[in-house]
Amino acid sequence: MLQDDGDIVRAMGYVALYSSYLEEQIENMVSMLSLILKYEKGPQVSDKIRHAKRVLRSLGEAEFANLIQDLDTCAELLRDRNKYMHRQIYSGLGRPDTLKSTDQNIVDEVVLPSQLYQLANELSDFRQAVYRPMIFQIPKAIQNATASGHA
Repeated sequence: MLQDDGDIVRAMGYVALYSSYLEEQIENMVSMLSLILKYEKGPQVSDKIRHAKRVLRSLGEAEFANLIQDLDTCAELLRDRNKYMHRQIYSGLGRPDTLKSTDQNIVDEVVLPSQLYQLANELSDFRQAVYRPMIFQIPKAIQNATASGHA
């Protein structure tokens, strides 16, 4: 678990790095699930998450309920990541670090390094949550589906 050292730039770097690890894990899951239903949309991770949830439901909604819920959380975390990565952080001159948008309709907000470290830690935690079912649970469900002709 990352500890907050008060460095907002380092914290932002961890958010970028850990979100890329989470996206990679989601990509790996989509690839694994392609044995059931091939993914044919674009590179958007939100589309990949929707696809994975659809395939998991077809394999057994009750069996994968926790993973489906975890994927919903992943989508939320990645939306939060986008909020920070696609806005600018301004600091200094005696004012707090402020998140600004080029969109005039979005209000500036104070951002703390602790918020970014928390997000990075959650991204890391959910990468593991996505990975664990890929070890046994998903391969077993795929094997059962293909053996019974449902794939």
